[in-house]
Amino acid sequence: MLSLVRSMQQSLPTLLHRSGAAFTTSTSLRGLEELVVLPPKEDAKPPVTGRAWQAADLRKKSWDDLHKLWFVLLKERTRLHGEKLMYRSRQDRMPDPSRSTKVRKSMARIKAVLTERLAEHKDPAVRLQLKAFIDGL
Repeated sequence: MLSLVRSMQQSLPTLLHRSGAAFTTSTSLRGLEELVVLPPKEDAKPPVTGRAWQAADLRKKSWDDLHKLWFVLLKERTRLHGEKLMYRSRQDRMPDPSRSTKVRKSMARIKAVLTERLAEHKDPAVRLQLKAFIDGL
């Protein structure tokens, strides 16, 4: 398992460079590269995280912003799940496991805000479509 991870660490920058993508932490990656979880370096600091999104903050966001934020959180949830599995396979503790809880709570709050907005629509056809969309999240 460790040899597989090391080979991925060595080949990933080469693959990304060949595909034309920059391999830096400041550049956003597209596709599956974003979900690859590599083991931390020995001198790496624990991750610094903020708070979960509050419903009051989310109510100020537009529909499109909430939709984008939902997919950012979905990507982060998937990445954190992969990180959790990596640490579990190494029989190690995941640093700051509260990150998963913050992402889960933020996603639940987005759904709650969208459901609140659903009640504002008078047209039953629009409400039905929006409810189906929200339930699909």
